Amino acid sequence: MSMRFLLAVDGSKYTRRMLTYIASNELLFRPSYEYVLFHAQPGNDRPLDVDALDTVLDEPAHFLRTQGFRPRRVLRQGSVAQELVQAANEMQANMIVMGSRGLSALETVMLGSVTVEVLASAHVPVLVVR
Repeated sequence: MSMRFLLAVDGSKYTRRMLTYIASNELLFRPSYEYVLFHAQPGNDRPLDVDALDTVLDEPAHFLRTQGFRPRRVLRQGSVAQELVQAANEMQANMIVMGSRGLSALETVMLGSVTVEVLASAHVPVLVVR
């Protein structure tokens, strides 16, 4: 059985923490599975910055390749949480994996949270690595 993981990346240290967790957890994450590195640029009011493929997705792709994984890269534009959930549905992902900044409940209410929105609307399991 093949598994497909959608990995939300944003270029932050939380992304690196999530990728390190994936590379070190051989029981759940095997190199033979399919991995899709996903980045969404907020807003639809400006042109899609395809250079973001290089700046945000290259480092995670390189790291995973050095660990024996063969990731694909996807860049979209729009609401980050909505695009992530939609991509998971379209790609028939078995799981969404994302890093979290670990905001407090008050900060989450005040600032909003992509993680909370994804958890509330995803139709597949979501693994949040802190």
